[in-house]
Amino acid sequence: MKLTPWAALLAPALAVADAPAKPGPEWSGVVGAGVIVLTGNAETTTMNGAASAQREAGGWILAGKATGVYGRTRPASRDEPAQTVALGATGQLRADRKVAEHVTVFALGGAETDHVASLEYRAYGEGGAGWLWLDRKPDAGGELFLRTDLGVRYTYDARWQYYATDVAPEGDLPDVEAVAPRAGLAFRYGFSEQVKLVQEAEVLANVTDGERWQVRSLTKLTSRLFEAVSFGVSYQVAYDSAPAPGKVRTDTALGATLEVGF
Repeated sequence: MKLTPWAALLAPALAVADAPAKPGPEWSGVVGAGVIVLTGNAETTTMNGAASAQREAGGWILAGKATGVYGRTRPASRDEPAQTVALGATGQLRADRKVAEHVTVFALGGAETDHVASLEYRAYGEGGAGWLWLDRKPDAGGELFLRTDLGVRYTYDARWQYYATDVAPEGDLPDVEAVAPRAGLAFRYGFSEQVKLVQEAEVLANVTDGERWQVRSLTKLTSRLFEAVSFGVSYQVAYDSAPAPGKVRTDTALGATLEVGF
């Protein structure tokens, strides 16, 4: 059959229209939880959970993460009341825009609470630039990712002394504002399809209202058990040179979790 000129011109477009649409990019991430329960002469319950998700599409990289922890213990002496040893949560959203093959500009915001550290809530926002040194996908021979950030963060800490100490009685504490340049690092390496290492770190140096340094580090090793289920061990360090009255400068946490990827 002879095609008219119009039909010949429209044929490629019609073929594209009839072709099945490619699925769009989806979110990927992981959800994990861990628990420790001791009973008998001493009673201790500690629970923690974490979730993270990411999506990359159209030059944008969207990411979110959240964590939570709760711990309560009763001393060996039954005469003493149970004590809260952990009660905190964090949440953060981040958007990166690629402006070159290895360069992004980003904005992020988040909130935290930590009653044991006398932090009623912390709200923060940040803008800056990131450099993607390495970005090899898992299906290209094993994941290898390295990104560094430089930004400026504004933080507002609302403080409250939940548990009285010799230095500070229970009650309201002065709030703290800070503007700090931030240097950050995110690294992921897949030893194999089953084993992966994650390293995150950041340093903030306050430039207002006196000297204050904050350093955070997370080291995590995960091993896939089967399909989407993995077992992870993590170690976290959080340092604050100017904590709330009566609080120590450094907190550490060693944890183990079961995780489900999606």
